[in-house]
Amino acid sequence: MSNKNNQAVAPQPTKSRGSDRKYPTEKLLGSRHLAGYQKDFAKAILTEPAYSISEAKAALDKALKGGV
Repeated sequence: MSNKNNQAVAPQPTKSRGSDRKYPTEKLLGSRHLAGYQKDFAKAILTEPAYSISEAKAALDKALKGGV
């Protein structure tokens, strides 16, 4: 009889694309990716410790452009 409890569990795949990787908010605020946003407003809107580039842009667009 085989014991299923001793089987190794395969690791879950992680997203490796650059846009899905999370970066510290302070680094994003100084990056070229968010250069089109005023830094003071962006700092007030991005309150989480880390965001992906697409998450940060979406949050800023929603707050500053009314969700466009």
